Amino acid sequence: MFISPVQTYNPAYRGNNREVFNKSGKFLYKTTTYFFREDLNWTCLAELLGEKYKTVQKVNVLNHACSNGQEPYTLAVKLIQILGKEAKKFFPIQAKDIDFDNIESANRGRLGIKLNEMYRINHYTKNQLTSFFTLGKPANPNNDLVLIPKENIKSKVNFSQADILKDTSEKLPDNTVILCRNFWPYLAPAEREQLASNLYQNIGDNSLIITGDFDYRSNTPDLLKSRGFVKIGGKLDQRI
Repeated sequence: MFISPVQTYNPAYRGNNREVFNKSGKFLYKTTTYFFREDLNWTCLAELLGEKYKTVQKVNVLNHACSNGQEPYTLAVKLIQILGKEAKKFFPIQAKDIDFDNIESANRGRLGIKLNEMYRINHYTKNQLTSFFTLGKPANPNNDLVLIPKENIKSKVNFSQADILKDTSEKLPDNTVILCRNFWPYLAPAEREQLASNLYQNIGDNSLIITGDFDYRSNTPDLLKSRGFVKIGGKLDQRI
């Protein structure tokens, strides 16, 4: 099954422009990622995962194209807040990106944000931002603050460099959740076809594929449906 993108309420600033630097501080490029990206209702997703896997001892969560880590940390925060102790079966989230510099940035654990974005994150975490992140001063003048993951959230995500086409070319375990969101249009048409086929052939039973709104530009839902995946929604279609 796969989860299609869902629009959710955005109360404030959409801070989606990120600059990537190497470990020596040299600017490399800009990327698009931010906490609680609005094309998915993260609260309802956590609830759905808790219900779907309530009798399962371990769930394998993969987050491809994780960039500097804001998406896997978003999911980890909501799982903890919604499921409490039951969230441990989903950890650690295996967050992966094909770009080494993204992974290097994620492992450094200094996530630059604008001040307005801090208020926005606080909205989605019910004013619990500082329960998971320490606020620091940014080296990049384009940011107002730096979020430094505390151990209670940092330990829930493992970062590594990986190519999703290779990762999905072998059998995956049952009870796997794959976030592969908002990068399909960057793949060549043949690569998109191959990825959809890999997922169909190798994903285990009782598993989920989660896509994003940007993926509609490459007709990703139709690619997945044509291979037998079934769209699910339910409460995910409700605004928060």
